Amino acid sequence: MAPKKYTLTDEHRAQLPVWRDCWIANAFRTGLMDTAEKQRITRAIAGLYAAANLPRPRIVFVPSPFVARFAGGFAAAIWYLRNNKIPVNTDAATEAATWAATRAATEDATDAATRAATEDATRAAIGAATRAATEDATRAATGAATEAATWDATRAATWDATRAATEAATGAATWAATGNKWYQFPTNTMRLLAFTLSPQHNNLFIQCASHAYTMWNGGNQWSGRPAYLSFFRYIAKLAIDYTKWNHYEMAAQAGPRIMHREFCLVSERPVELHVDTQNRPHCATGPFCRWVDGSALFALNGVYVPAWVVLTPVEQIDPARILAETNAQVRAEIIRKVGIERFIQKVGATVLDTVGDYQLLAVDYGDGTKRPYLKMRNPSVGIWHVEGVQPGITTVRKALQWRKPKRLQSIPVDEKHGAEWYQQGDVCVWPKSAKSIKSEPTILT
Repeated sequence: MAPKKYTLTDEHRAQLPVWRDCWIANAFRTGLMDTAEKQRITRAIAGLYAAANLPRPRIVFVPSPFVARFAGGFAAAIWYLRNNKIPVNTDAATEAATWAATRAATEDATDAATRAATEDATRAAIGAATRAATEDATRAATGAATEAATWDATRAATWDATRAATEAATGAATWAATGNKWYQFPTNTMRLLAFTLSPQHNNLFIQCASHAYTMWNGGNQWSGRPAYLSFFRYIAKLAIDYTKWNHYEMAAQAGPRIMHREFCLVSERPVELHVDTQNRPHCATGPFCRWVDGSALFALNGVYVPAWVVLTPVEQIDPARILAETNAQVRAEIIRKVGIERFIQKVGATVLDTVGDYQLLAVDYGDGTKRPYLKMRNPSVGIWHVEGVQPGITTVRKALQWRKPKRLQSIPVDEKHGAEWYQQGDVCVWPKSAKSIKSEPTILT
């Protein structure tokens, strides 16, 4: 067994929070790169490829991760078609070509360049406590607002474009309305661009964009790993060769990038990024994250919400849209914005029954019928939820009984001697041996 190169000292342990915060700041960094920084990033990317014994790629800076993902997929398709000269007309051929155009490039470029640049530093950095205090802490503090949000949004955008490419134009126009999505990017424009570039192979272009994750590196959004490995370089000062690693560390200051054997697309960082006190994505007045090309992401209190939820003034929110929202978390954020009392007033609800913090409401849909909704407070975060229940229910007790899983419904209710049970979302937990239970969960989260 190789001798251990490092043991965490008290002096170095004291530096962990400082080093973590340094890289958290890097992950949250905003602002466009100037010419000098682009030159440094260009040298770093070239160095990454050289470390993997790959020729220098074409390096292009793009305004946002959305553009990087679409342009990267399109470019991969172009290179594949150019190099293979194979017609791609069937779904099976498109799928095979997509995989070949993206995954092969990943094995040659993304994985190889990253591995070559980080292998020595990774081998030397073997402290679990150090990793938890740097890499894990950095990712935990920044992931929701940066890495996860960007990844989810770009993936959703490319999948939407894929879906649009296979549906009738009228149907696509209906669901693709920007205001109904939590991200803002012209996916239909990308679909039209793919058709313009290659009417015959436009589906291949879109499929490559949706599979561009195989060429993806998170850049500054992946600050956790650099936080961990660079600790050993600058704080522990391990005596190893960081020549190759230096390229990766430098490239981690730019936005996400697409790495193909022939090209590398580097995204700008956001021009604005907003989080709440818990570092969750949040902005009540506009997008929480926005890039220079206008692409943007919307969230309230860590919940991704459609753009209209943030941008529509409270007094203009249509009650029907609140009731039509199927995502419970999104609906809760709309109600939080509107206010529970105003919501009840807006939907014209009347109270049928009240038990503690629970109320059964009757909502008039304007068609002569009233539908029951259960209003309840989430004690863990202090916000109100409103959930539709089965028509015909007239009491809070019956509504609570209806919400239980079938197995739980079969257990008799006994307020005095019944066992306590717990509910988190749709998950209910109760003692296996319970002969009876209380009517309400002890904890509702």
